[in-house]
Amino acid sequence: MSFRPLKWLRWLTPGLGIKRWIFLGSFSLLLIVTSLILSLEAISITRSFIKSLSYFIHEISSKIPIQIISLLLFLIGFVALIYSIRGLVKQIVKPMQIGSRRDVVELLWLERQLKKRPQVVAIGGGTGQSTVLRGLKYYPINLTAIVTPFDDGGSSGFIRKELGFLPPGDIRNCLAALSLQEDLLGAVLQYRFKGIPGLEGHPVGNILLAAATEITGDFLKAINMVEKIISARGHVIPSTLFNTRLCAKLKDGSIVEGESNISRSIYPIETIFLDPLPPSAFPEAIKKINEADAIVIGPGSLFTSILPNLLMKDLLEAIKDSKAIKIYVCNIMTQPGETGGYKASDHVRAFLEILGFLPFDIVLLNNKKPEKLIDYYEQKGSEIVINDLPELEKFKVKTVLADLLYEENHIRHDHKKLAKIIFDNIFKSNKKLH
Repeated sequence: MSFRPLKWLRWLTPGLGIKRWIFLGSFSLLLIVTSLILSLEAISITRSFIKSLSYFIHEISSKIPIQIISLLLFLIGFVALIYSIRGLVKQIVKPMQIGSRRDVVELLWLERQLKKRPQVVAIGGGTGQSTVLRGLKYYPINLTAIVTPFDDGGSSGFIRKELGFLPPGDIRNCLAALSLQEDLLGAVLQYRFKGIPGLEGHPVGNILLAAATEITGDFLKAINMVEKIISARGHVIPSTLFNTRLCAKLKDGSIVEGESNISRSIYPIETIFLDPLPPSAFPEAIKKINEADAIVIGPGSLFTSILPNLLMKDLLEAIKDSKAIKIYVCNIMTQPGETGGYKASDHVRAFLEILGFLPFDIVLLNNKKPEKLIDYYEQKGSEIVINDLPELEKFKVKTVLADLLYEENHIRHDHKKLAKIIFDNIFKSNKKLH
């Protein structure tokens, strides 16, 4: 690598807060070198050097032994050098800590440990996948979210139609959930503008991803940029880069086009498909699945968030061939327009009928019955998913029942409870954590 003086001089740019530490470090080195010279036995050389420094030092050295002066200069220089190095490192590393409450040493330790941790892939979309990520980000794993990019409604649909980008909505949700400061930076990403013409209803995160895509010229680079801004503890990637449309065939034989329309269907869903079918999944998604020690599917909208990711043949084959532990998190409540009247076994059967096999070994089920909001949900046409264990046994999958309920403003999975039960099952099957 050739030396470029002008490039190195940029470190002296005013306002960086770097020059003071460089100058202090240089001065401390001068003191240390001076102390070493004073410690030499060649007194004549030492005396002439002292005279060259200043008459003042020469006067002091005539009253104080040179050895004492040498020791004092060395100690002062050494302390100043350590202080300057500490200040310089802190100033350089500070920008990399944006959004993180951890200190430099802890960040370096975490990054070192991440290389040794199990690879966990979460597949899905919507609020269900965000719940999984929100809990798992605090565990010693390397986390990747593979997200469905077929949303065509609201802000995401507008950006997809007007700008030609992949819809950013589900990706934004996952990024917010992975932020180490979700209460601050995650909240900013999720904030929707109100009362501003042209921005009404658009989340900040969608606009940020669109702007980053314009700047970088690449949607994936834009996601990586936002990950760094929010200090995401994990990565988010779309299941495919092809802009395609999700469609459903209903039990009455009719075809519904568009994710936002499918969930409003009156008749039950028979199957789903992509039009046109993407020629391949995103290669990075395949790579992450091949490297995975655990794959978590769901929870979330069965036909519009989870199963669409699995319609790419190469991605599905990668899951089928993977030796990773595979976990499906079944929904707590049914979803009107998609899974009305579904029991737990019906959710599992949908995978078998559409994909031809079950892409998981374990099914996680909630066994705590909601109480506070159940009447409200039933008025909306949503019911508790019944855990029909005898039917589930026919699929030869392991069922794990636990209290996974969160019931405050919504009925959903508790991210802490869910993350713990997922991690416990990963721990039991993965030697990296023993």
